Amino acid sequence: MNADDMNNSVPLLKILDMHKSFYDRKRRIDVLKGVNLDVQGGETVSITGVSGSGKTTLLQIIGSLDRPTSGDVLFKDESIFGRSADALSSFRNANIGFVFQFHHLLMEFDLVENVMFPAIISGVPGRQAQTRALDLLKDVGLSDKVSNKPSELSGGEQQKVAVARALVMSPPIVLADEPTGNLDSHSGEAIMGLLLKFNRALGITVMIVTHNESFAKMMSKRYRIHDGLLFENMG
Repeated sequence: MNADDMNNSVPLLKILDMHKSFYDRKRRIDVLKGVNLDVQGGETVSITGVSGSGKTTLLQIIGSLDRPTSGDVLFKDESIFGRSADALSSFRNANIGFVFQFHHLLMEFDLVENVMFPAIISGVPGRQAQTRALDLLKDVGLSDKVSNKPSELSGGEQQKVAVARALVMSPPIVLADEPTGNLDSHSGEAIMGLLLKFNRALGITVMIVTHNESFAKMMSKRYRIHDGLLFENMG
């Protein structure tokens, strides 16, 4: 086995026997009951399930925004939770791009400033961050609106800015939580098209949580959560 084969044999992400419980007063609610999943670099993955099934919880733990009750998440064979709080924040900013149902743009800043924000936080020089932001805004079709504020855009355009922001650090993974949930069908298709475009062009792993079965079927691997467990959709 050569070095490339050895590298390819290690999943980019590995979820190990993940459990997550919450407490409602004195009652324990078990949301995830032993989830296991391997994700290779460059894959596209969808996760579906009924509301409250734990889809978002799973994605938030993968993205290190929350911690499991037990189990672990490995990134390139190393636990992501074996880091200090500051180191975990730096890891997240460098390696994981997020696209949420609500775009969470900074309304007082223009589009370039919004997109370059994660890079500035990471200490990327301003001119370099700006150039990268401008390139990404061009890639998502908004090069004519770079000086606009988010309030001057449609919902679909705002979500395109969120996609560009998620990519500004060139992360190996993008996690998208219902990225089309607030959009009309045309705008939703445009966002899915962008995520798949960047997956093909840059080899970025894309994981989405969605209620939209047609969008889920666009992914190379499809899973659903039921009763706290993850099942692969083979059909």
